[in-house]
Parts: sequence; structure tokens; C-alpha cells
Amino acid sequence: MDEGGLFQEWFDSISSILKQSGDLKEISTQFGLLRSDEERVSFGLSLACVHDVITVKPCFKPKSALESVKLRNEGNKLFQKKCYHEALEVYSCSILNAPIESHGNELSLALANRSAVSFHLREHHQCLEDIQQALSHGYPYELSYKLFDRQGKCLFVLGHDSEAWDCFQKAKQALHQSKLDHKKKEVWLKELEMEIHRCQETNTDKTHVMPGGLTSNNEQGFSLPQLTRKENSKFTSASCAVDITTSPVAGRHPVATQDIYVGDILIIEKPFASVLLPRHLETHCYHCLKRVSVPLPCYQCSTVRYCSDACAKESWDSYHSVECQYLDLIHGAGIGGNAHLALRIITKAGYKFLKDFRQEIQEGLYHSNSRESGCRWDGSYISSDYLPIYCLVTHSEDRSISDLFRRTVIAMFLLKILQGGAFFGKDPCSLEDLAFIGGLILRHLQSNPCNAHEVSELQLNLNSVATSETDEIASGIYATLSLFNHSCDPSVTRNFYGDTCVVRAIKNIPSGHDISDNYGTLSAVTVKPERRNKLKSQYYFTCQCRACEEDFPLYSEIPSTASPVYKCENCCTPLYLVDSSKDRALLVVCSECQCSYNLSEMRATLKASTDLYQQAMDTLLNKADVKGTLSVFISHLRLLEKLVCRPWKDYNNCQEAIKQCYSIMGNCHVMKL
Repeated sequence: MDEGGLFQEWFDSISSILKQSGDLKEISTQFGLLRSDEERVSFGLSLACVHDVITVKPCFKPKSALESVKLRNEGNKLFQKKCYHEALEVYSCSILNAPIESHGNELSLALANRSAVSFHLREHHQCLEDIQQALSHGYPYELSYKLFDRQGKCLFVLGHDSEAWDCFQKAKQALHQSKLDHKKKEVWLKELEMEIHRCQETNTDKTHVMPGGLTSNNEQGFSLPQLTRKENSKFTSASCAVDITTSPVAGRHPVATQDIYVGDILIIEKPFASVLLPRHLETHCYHCLKRVSVPLPCYQCSTVRYCSDACAKESWDSYHSVECQYLDLIHGAGIGGNAHLALRIITKAGYKFLKDFRQEIQEGLYHSNSRESGCRWDGSYISSDYLPIYCLVTHSEDRSISDLFRRTVIAMFLLKILQGGAFFGKDPCSLEDLAFIGGLILRHLQSNPCNAHEVSELQLNLNSVATSETDEIASGIYATLSLFNHSCDPSVTRNFYGDTCVVRAIKNIPSGHDISDNYGTLSAVTVKPERRNKLKSQYYFTCQCRACEEDFPLYSEIPSTASPVYKCENCCTPLYLVDSSKDRALLVVCSECQCSYNLSEMRATLKASTDLYQQAMDTLLNKADVKGTLSVFISHLRLLEKLVCRPWKDYNNCQEAIKQCYSIMGNCHVMKL
């Protein structure tokens, strides 16, 4: 576990008190006999030392009008020096610190000033958004002529001439209420009349394109894709080419219901809950996890950032209102992302829902080992439902008493956060209800390490595309994604678009075969003993995947031979030459199914594809060009799957090139050189 900091101090104090009391052995014995998470939390609630040691008080960075004004003045100086990018960040900090409701108009003034920076940077869409925000937050009407003028200029550039004309007319009206002297008003009026005349001359609305062709989701301009085939009627985040089955050894896991090919999109899923890591609070939206350079603020704290009003509102309504005042305490406690995620799961589910849900749990309606586990009564498995997350495996039976006790203490700390954040409402909460909610937190504290996924972002170095690495920005819990079993040589890869996970095939998967993910231990880069030890310690199983059973070599151990071993397309048996006479074609016959092949034709087909692949690889590495290379990589890997026996270095290289393309298409940040 990754706890430390304040929580470690608390836990050490609690342990010390229990040792000094002489009751530690008895308490440990009693705790070890408990069989449910609710009982464990109830037991913890009975320990006075836990309440004495763990103190929960608001700890966050509140709004400050003085700080906002100070930052805005700093931004003004940078703007005057034409340091626009620096000014943009300082104005953003001013916005984050500005009280939402204030007689000083700090928020609207900072938004207006930031819109000026965006205008100079030709980020016209962002400029328009800040202008609208400034006006909605009470920007002084006597100054609004400047905003209406800027708004009109943006709309004109974007081709909305009639809307621009309206804005310039509003600017004229507002100009009369300004405090400018007569001469300055005349200058402004003359300029506005010229702008109005320009609008009347064109008088057509043109189709506009976002500057640079970029989208708010990805710096390279790729938007969220769609499933390759129609949606699964039961597992609604999955393709109809995927089903979930069970077996005594593998448990619940996905299988292919149709032949799946390299590049097919099998899952598109939003998390039930996700948590942004503290080190990314200054760069990403706290709710949807997209990178944001021109953020909007939280209603109460000055720490978190949002990419839109919609994200700010949804975050506040579903979880942030509970945790906001305790955010610095949560981060300072050092309990780790999975623990924060457990809290987030509960706050998103909501107290009212969970109270109703309790009755169904007590009636034993849900069984975590069933194929139908997590499904609604109509059989559908919905990613936005709490039920699938509740039903994920916890491995309680595999955990030590000390591990469970530590997690119980964490659950009680998070329970105190919920109490302080008014999660339970205004009425006093019974000990029974506290134990129930605390038990759910404890459940997720156990299931998250086995089921949560890191949300990543590629740090793209244009000078070294091949070595560009992904960075973990958040953790999320995904209902369907959690059903995938592990393989050290997986058949799919995961990429993220904000918080949305897209799962694509990186192998051809025949109908009826398992679809496998990877839990962070790839056979090409990590030796088997190390892989198995890591998987055993975190996921409680000994890996029996093909790569482990057949001892796949490390990538560095694969020989760079001149020619691959070809295989039978029918049964995948290696093909060996039976007649190599110079006056006839090279014929091979499969030793298993007796199918015959012309090896010369197979070599020619592979060479033609390899030539294209190598050209595409050069283009990807030199230009990070996905659109011009990905289809070549997919076609080549599909051919290798059909013709060539592994191990073969080109297979690994092509697969990695495809994975890098997908990373560029998802969360991707181009690093400054």
C-alpha cells in the first residue's frame, strides 16, 4: 500500500495506544473473527483511540479577493510586455482565486482580461467563452463596450458576420454609458462604425474551423472514435463482438463472439468514478481529466480547475461539494489514489441511493461470482451503475488481519470526511448507517487495487517519438474494463480520451477465444519470475498465460534473423521447406493439415508489406504522423498474424508502433522542445 504522511502518523499512534493498553492481542483476535466489512467498520467505530487520534477539520485553499486582484495586476504587467502565455496562466490563477459572488467583480474582471490574451493569441473560441463568462458574472456595464467589441471581432474572424454586427451594435449602446471623455468616445464610435460596415459588406455566415484544426480533447486533433461494430445489447460499453463468460479457472472474462482483427475497437467506456492525481491539479480538468490551459474555477476552493461550466457543475453536484473543504487534508494524509477513489465512488453513488441499495444487499440479491453479477434485472450491464462496481472482487479472504485493519482505519478517516462534508444530510446519522457506509468504503478500498485502472497521457517528444512515454494522470474504476483477465502478451491495448477508455485489438482474435488485457507486466520487457511475483502480490493469482507457460523470450533475446518462420494459415503449424530445387517454385506442405503453400509467393507478399511498413515507421518516428501511417501498420500486423510464427522482432515493433499511434490519438501532450 502507498499510504504515508499524516495517515501514517495517525496509524502509528493508534497502534501505540492499543499496545500500551495491553489489549492488542485480544483486539486482533476479535477483529480477525469478523467476516463482513460492515462488522469491521462497526468494530473500529467502537475503539475510542481511533476517534481521539483521527481529527478531521476543513483544510483547503479558499478564495481570496486580495490574491485575485494581486494576480490580475501581475497579469496586466505581463500582458503589457506582450508575454501572452505567461499572462494567460497568471490571469487563470486570478480567476481561480476570485470569489464567485463578490461586490468587487474580481472574477468578471479577470475573465475579461484573460479574453484579451486569448484574442491576441488568436484563440477566438476561448476568447468568446471568457467574454460570455465575464458578462454572466456581472462585468461592469460601463466597461462592457470593450467586451462587445472584442466579441464582435472574434465572431467576424470565425465567419459569423450577422452575430458580429449585433455585438458591435451592443458595443455602441454600451459606449454611451462608459466613463470615457468625449474625444475617446468619438474615436471608439468611429472604429465601431467601420466594423459594422465590414459586416454589412460581407453579410454571409461562413463555415468556421477551429484554429489549427485542433479539438479541446487532444492537441493532435483526434476526437473520440466509435465502436467498430454495433453496441452490445447487454454490456452496453462493449461491441457486439464481445461477450462475458465464466470458467472455474479464469472466472468472469470477455471472449470474442466474432472474428476480431487488429485495430477493431471493442470497448468505449466512461468510468463510474475517477480521481485526478494531485500533481496534475494545475494542468487538467478535475472532472473530465482533459488537459486545460484556460480553466474555470470551483465554486468554493481555489485549487481545482475545470474545462467548462458543465464539468464544474457536475463535479460539485456529484462529489466535490462533499470533499472540497477537506481536499488538502485528503492529499496530505497520503492515503493514495485508490483510497480517494473509494471515497469518490461513495459520494457519486449518493447517500439516498445507497440506503435503498442496502435492503437489496441484505436480501442477498447480488453474488460476486455469478456471470450475471452487476447486471440490472433486465440483464443489462451499465457502466454508470453502482451495482457493477459493488460486485467487483475484493480478495478479502486472501488478506492478512493487519492489512484489513489498516484499511478499516482508512475507511473511518474517509467516513469522517463524509460526515464533515454533509454527505449524510442535516439529520444525525445512526451508528448502523455509519457502519454500513464505512463498510462500503472498506469494500472499495480492497477492490480498487485489483480493479482500478490508471488514466494516462502521452508526453509526446517530437524529437524522439519512439521513446515518448505515458504519464499517469488519474485513477478510474471502469465496470466493463474490470472484467478483462490478464495476459503477459495481451490481445488489446487501452487508451484514454479525457476519462473515457477506448480498448482496441492489437492481435487478430478468432471467434470463441479469450480477449486479454495486461495488468502492467509485459513478457517482452519483464522476466517471468518478476511478472508472477508482482501479479501475485497485487492480484492474488499465479499467471498461467501462454507467454508464461511457453516462456516467451524478452524482446532483447529475439534473434534478428534474415527470414521469419512462416505458418499454416489453417492451423498455425510452422511450415518447413520440402523441395528447394532451383527450377521450380518453393513448395511447403503443412505437417498437420497437409495444406500446401507457395513459399515464394508468401515471401513476396511479406516483402511488399514490409517495405510499406518501414516507410511508415520512418514517417511516424520523424513526423509523429498517425493519419498517414496507422492504416499501414494495421495492415502489416494483420498480415504477420496470418503468415509469420512468433517470436519475430518485426511483429513486436509493428505492435508497438500501433500502440504509440493510439497513444497520440488519445490523451496526448506535445512537450515543449
